[in-house]
Amino acid sequence: MVRNLKNALRQLFIVPLVLALTGASGAVLADPPSRAGRLSVVEGEVALRRDSTREWVSAAVNLPVTTGDEIATESDARAELRIGSSVLRLDQATAVEVLRLDDERIRVRLKEGSVALRIRSADREDAIEVETRDGVAVPTEPGQYRVDFVDSGTLVSNHRGHIDFRTDDRHVGVTEGRRAQIWSDGPTDVQWDEPDEDDFMEWSLARDRRDDRVARNNYVSPEMTGAEDLYEYGDWREYDDYGAVWFPRDVPYGWAPYRYGRWVSIAPWGWTWVDDAPWGFAPFHYGRWVRIRGVWAWVPGRYIARPVYAPALVGWIGTPGVSITYTSGLPNVSWFPLAPREVYVPHYRYSPTYVRQVNITHITNVIEIDRVVKTPRHVRYAFRDRSEAVTRVSERILRAPKPVALDVERRREHRFREWERRGFPVREVVRPDGTRVRAVQPAQFMQQRGDRDERQPAVRDQRQDERQQRLESRQERTEALRQQQAREREERGAREQDQQRQRQLQREQQDQRREQLREERRDEATTRQERLEALRQQNAREREEQGRREAAQQEEQQRQRSVLREQQEQRRDEARRAQREEVEQRQQERQQRLETQRQQEAGEREARRQQIEQQREERSRQQAMQAQEQERRRDALRQQTEQREREVQQRQIQLQQQRQAEQQQRQAEQQRQAEQQQQRQAERQRLQREAPPRDNRGSGEEEQRRRPPFGQFEGGR
Repeated sequence: MVRNLKNALRQLFIVPLVLALTGASGAVLADPPSRAGRLSVVEGEVALRRDSTREWVSAAVNLPVTTGDEIATESDARAELRIGSSVLRLDQATAVEVLRLDDERIRVRLKEGSVALRIRSADREDAIEVETRDGVAVPTEPGQYRVDFVDSGTLVSNHRGHIDFRTDDRHVGVTEGRRAQIWSDGPTDVQWDEPDEDDFMEWSLARDRRDDRVARNNYVSPEMTGAEDLYEYGDWREYDDYGAVWFPRDVPYGWAPYRYGRWVSIAPWGWTWVDDAPWGFAPFHYGRWVRIRGVWAWVPGRYIARPVYAPALVGWIGTPGVSITYTSGLPNVSWFPLAPREVYVPHYRYSPTYVRQVNITHITNVIEIDRVVKTPRHVRYAFRDRSEAVTRVSERILRAPKPVALDVERRREHRFREWERRGFPVREVVRPDGTRVRAVQPAQFMQQRGDRDERQPAVRDQRQDERQQRLESRQERTEALRQQQAREREERGAREQDQQRQRQLQREQQDQRREQLREERRDEATTRQERLEALRQQNAREREEQGRREAAQQEEQQRQRSVLREQQEQRRDEARRAQREEVEQRQQERQQRLETQRQQEAGEREARRQQIEQQREERSRQQAMQAQEQERRRDALRQQTEQREREVQQRQIQLQQQRQAEQQQRQAEQQRQAEQQQQRQAERQRLQREAPPRDNRGSGEEEQRRRPPFGQFEGGR
């Protein structure tokens, strides 16, 4: 059992190891896509197939979905696939294949059944394109849509938004509130009607309303797959060290990240973690985990519009697939969650650009990322040595998925009954290969449309009655399912009792076999001694014969060694002579080369000496010329200085003469003014003496009249 478990573990981790060894050439290999789908709802029996060559296995919640996967639902099952903010829902008896799911496009092929779409993003790469045999349905704006496919045609319903259906010869635009029936047996034919309002659409619209009711904020991007469940199963808080932090609710005692779930191999990432919690997708494929006051919390990191998906953000103790230790005889492989600001190093192919993008939410230092990628063994992790964070492998995670068998005919009959209930007649048609199959008959639909419009109220009442009946039948089926589960539990208990009885019988049979083996061993012990004695004698004879052969061989080897020694001595002597001759020849050649080099060096030294002499003479001539030129410049400067001094002296003499002339003029002017003043005073005195006497009355006025104007005097200038 230990050996089988060891082989299983080695197979479990050998693929990541090989991809890790080829990680150095990641720039040459293509990077994995940065997003993946998620099975968010599984109701009833839903099957998944990773490769068309493998068998179908039972699907479960949180399983990642990527390019090449196929999903099928039984006649009483439904499923929901989420890719970022876009949603694809599968009705009963439906089968789809994911043709492409990467960074640029999402396209699925509807093989049979019905799917509902909810597109929330206006970006083209977020729209889910649905391909059928008749063409491709492409949503052109956010909205709610539905696509049905049967053997004879495709139905495209638009509940809100706008969707195009593209065929080889026609593009059909379906506006809001309309349904297009496309039949492409020959030229594309389109018939228009109103969308259906059956149980599947009610379920799908109820899921959309539930998503709209969920409180949303800007902690994480809506394009992070699985982010819609965080607001229902946990609480957000703000911390200075980490930013936005999410705390899960209702986790069991001793819970730790990456402990309750299983590993699944999914190409191209390799082994991927699938958690058991209903919210366990986003926290285990994006961000990091941290313990705050003894409680686990998820840290998404920086807000990124399109975060990069990772299979599991964990660190391994030892190399997965190689470093397997044993405790009590059982293999032991351990892992732990990465803490904030710790670099995630993938174990699959990658390029330097990819490993930076997958870590950009927590680490932006490219140098640190490259250092950890080059030397991952020398990194100190926060949770590596903490028992509450480290998880060891157990037999539970090695269980293979449960295979399932799809009853295609039963699913087909259920689908045709559903089409007949919705008003589409079914008839038998003959295919080109001669086989007869049942198909929906489109010709009678238009004939029944007028009657249906006239009895629309009655149809609504009938639909309500049918819905009520379906609800009652669903309750009955639920009750029957409960009873069946109770019976299965009873049968399981009985089977367990039978298994215990069988184990008891097996133990008794094993005891009997052990007793028989003991008796056989006793019988064999007597004959074994005789065989041993005969073997001892035969071995003694063989040893003697072997000794004689070895002695003869040793003599022959000694003779050959002596011959070889002589030959080796001769070769050594010849080699020594050849070496001496070669050494002498090399010495002569070296002496000749040295003599030649000496002569060349002497000639070069003489040439250099002559060149230096010439350079010295040239420098002396240049220095003499420079000295003469400097002397001429000094003489010219001296003459200019003397000329300037003479000019300055002449200007000073002229200025002194001008000042003396101006001073003499001022003195002459002052003398003239003094003489004029004396003349005015003498004139006034003369006038006063010559004036006749007058009375006092009016003397002031008369004198005022005779007084000359201000500043002028009689006889003055």
